[in-house]
Amino acid sequence: MDPLMLSRIQFGANISFHILFPAITIALGWVLLLFKLRYNATGDSAWMRAYFTWVKVFALSFAMGVVSGVTMSFQFGTNWPGYMETVGNIAGPLLAYEVLTAFFLEAAFLGIMLFGFRRVSNRIHTLATVLVAGGTTLSAFWIIALNSWMQTPVGFEMRDGVAHATDWWAIVFNPSMPYRLVHMLLASGLTVSFLIAGLSALRYLYGDRSESMWKALRTGVFTAAVLIPVQIFAGDQHGLNTLEHQPQKIAAMEANWNTGPNVPLILFALPDEAARENRFELTIPDGASLILRHSASGVVPGLNDYAGDHPPVFPVFWGFRIMVGVGVLMLVVSWSAAFFLRRRHSLPKPLALVMVPMALSGWLATLAGWYTTEIGRQPWLVTGVLKTADAVGPVAGSQVALSLAVYLILYALLLIAYLGVLVHLALKAAKDGDASPLPGVMNAALSQPAAK
Repeated sequence: MDPLMLSRIQFGANISFHILFPAITIALGWVLLLFKLRYNATGDSAWMRAYFTWVKVFALSFAMGVVSGVTMSFQFGTNWPGYMETVGNIAGPLLAYEVLTAFFLEAAFLGIMLFGFRRVSNRIHTLATVLVAGGTTLSAFWIIALNSWMQTPVGFEMRDGVAHATDWWAIVFNPSMPYRLVHMLLASGLTVSFLIAGLSALRYLYGDRSESMWKALRTGVFTAAVLIPVQIFAGDQHGLNTLEHQPQKIAAMEANWNTGPNVPLILFALPDEAARENRFELTIPDGASLILRHSASGVVPGLNDYAGDHPPVFPVFWGFRIMVGVGVLMLVVSWSAAFFLRRRHSLPKPLALVMVPMALSGWLATLAGWYTTEIGRQPWLVTGVLKTADAVGPVAGSQVALSLAVYLILYALLLIAYLGVLVHLALKAAKDGDASPLPGVMNAALSQPAAK
């Protein structure tokens, strides 16, 4: 096969696996801080039991993210040397900031979160949780800043084919960065909310009625119920920003071939790039114009205006629809669960059964959105600056295919093991409930309010 396509598939596989874990740790750190602050305020040991259950998930996810991130970073040199040769003056510092200000912060204080309760003062343990949560968000900030700059590059000049920074403020806070950052942080919040709610629902189905289970379940459900409408609004604003700066991506997302007004919203279709048309369309009249221009007569860009310079339509079109479809399902499930928990203080078994697989819905939506964003940038690696084909290294296709196969097998095994550990932790917590002994002096300590 073509080394370019194989290298793209390999990097896509690596980043798809890697992003699963930051999608959890970014928001889970703040949920852990909530659990800790609630314990500090009330002295209720159930909050700390929830904390100890989910800090294990955080530590495991953090470790998986680090390992998968290291292998991904090596590919900048092995598969994509043209990337760092062309934009390394900008990408290098941003990646270094991520390591220096975020990774060290998370790694340094995670040990205190895991093992420091009652070995350090309560204030120090809480501070460690704050710093780890802040570190995950800083990490996301720098990575999103770099990715957004690749989508909407500004603040630089080209000298002899190499990008040089002229305005770091413009580079970091490029036109799409605030929208992507908010969208990603909310996506992480929803991923964690449904993960907590889903695994808590699994505990509920196994007969666990402990206070720590109820607190985790309510936290996950109510957080998701609040965040999903906010995410829908943020996604709409992000789409309008994309329309302004990357109209060809919007055209691919809508599978709209001809620029014009009164463009329908296509719910279902099979885009045919060879024929430059859609087959089996199911549409809402004027829908795309209303959403994107807030007017039925609003003009929506068409793919025919970008012949030879637009992304592949099929994956972008369907990636966007999968993301939106999962988002609508999230809205229905979270609001239904919130209704029963608030009004009836119970969870119907059928709803609990639905919530268990919904634990992974955040992953599905995140991956679908990520594919829409990244494939939608093609054929550019850095929009208007560097094409993907110009960055690939002189690596034989057979070598890339072999390493890709190894990666896929390893990632499949690691993912199965990771999910197995999550289920094991949930079932163990369901079995122990609030009667589980905690390490060292913790059981006795938790019977007393937190020392300030």
